[in-house]
Amino acid sequence: MNSKLFGTDGIRGIVCENLTPTLCYNLGKALAIMAREENAKNFVIGGDTRLSTDMLKFSFIVGATSHGMNVTDIGIVPTPAISHITNQMYDFGVMITASHNPPQYNGIKIFEKDGNKLTECKIKQLEYILVNINDYGLQKYDKIGKYEVIDLSENYCRAIINDIKINLTGLKVALDCSFGACYKCADTIYNALNANYEIFNDKFNGLNINKDCGALNVEFIQKTVTMNDFDIGFAFDGDGDRVICVTKSGKVLDGDSIMYVLAKYLKLLNLLYGDVVVATILSNCGFEQSLARHGIKLLRTNVGDKNVSVELQKNKYALGGEKAGHIIYNDFGKTGDGIYISLLLLKLQKISGIKIEEMLNDLVIYPYIECDIEVPANKKYKVIKTKTVINALDECLMLLADKGRIVLRPSGTENKVRILVEGEDNQLNQKIANILTKKIQSSIKYL
Repeated sequence: MNSKLFGTDGIRGIVCENLTPTLCYNLGKALAIMAREENAKNFVIGGDTRLSTDMLKFSFIVGATSHGMNVTDIGIVPTPAISHITNQMYDFGVMITASHNPPQYNGIKIFEKDGNKLTECKIKQLEYILVNINDYGLQKYDKIGKYEVIDLSENYCRAIINDIKINLTGLKVALDCSFGACYKCADTIYNALNANYEIFNDKFNGLNINKDCGALNVEFIQKTVTMNDFDIGFAFDGDGDRVICVTKSGKVLDGDSIMYVLAKYLKLLNLLYGDVVVATILSNCGFEQSLARHGIKLLRTNVGDKNVSVELQKNKYALGGEKAGHIIYNDFGKTGDGIYISLLLLKLQKISGIKIEEMLNDLVIYPYIECDIEVPANKKYKVIKTKTVINALDECLMLLADKGRIVLRPSGTENKVRILVEGEDNQLNQKIANILTKKIQSSIKYL
């Protein structure tokens, strides 16, 4: 068994290839063993709409109950609902999802009692138990755990409704649920806040999650908003922890743009604690410079909304997130939350009386090129450390001079190396991306 299973956001893989029922069963056992050492007893589990989710979920449940854990299954819910409900009443929370990935993928995200994702220390401990899982037996018949099914999604929905506390009457909103986990909660919450809304892509069949829609395929929501006279549109991903916004005119707001607008609103209302926004190494240079013009500092972390959340909580900052659309408002939650952030954006617009488009008018985004290179799992960390690639990176940085930046990193969720090149000249960005791509591809064969 691979001792390094956890990536940027939990475990992820192709179903029945590197993510199997056996692995999920063993993970359930391993987490139960670790939980018993902490005198923990109760797990909550949910999942997204993938065909494979039930198979993997029940495999995990069998492993966990066989080692004495009580498991509450709350069905199809967004990932932030698991974080919220775990923080309310459980020792660990588990979400079966592959987030934005296509349906052949699935994954597992694990939350601790406080609603945060597993720390690196806990991940290492869990991976150690997994590697040595055959050393552990099962519990006796009278010590196994119980399993129950309870719909607790209302707890999460009610928390958002009570926090937002605003009447959205008169606002026409389009919601793209990506054939994923948001469809029920989004309907409940927007209905309770009296919005004039319409939900799209909620008729899932297990194999259409994220297909031609959602936060990674914004053309659908953009076309829907502009052709049907909506005031605004939001696209969630398959597990609802990220959101992309489209304005009435069709302008697309990614995570950087949404954070920029929220930061300006919050600063205006004296709610941007420390005048700091926390983002990752992938956020655009122009976004950082635009914030600075308003006296707002950008702190960067490694990729992953978990890393952003740690920084937010450590310093009690209000706002942070990722360019991809994982955005955290620290006063409410500890993980990216698409539904909540969509409503916070609408609330702050209404309170301030300033339209989102006006808040965006001075945001400058540098041109950029993003590309992915397929690399075997056992080589993606090694290839970027080869002399050939390091030398090429140094040469490319000299080409950019001080007018841009390069981020080269192994994907935490897929067998890929990701390249991001930002700079004022997009032709130069593309040239640099091509150079690095060729050097990486040529270096793979020698590893």
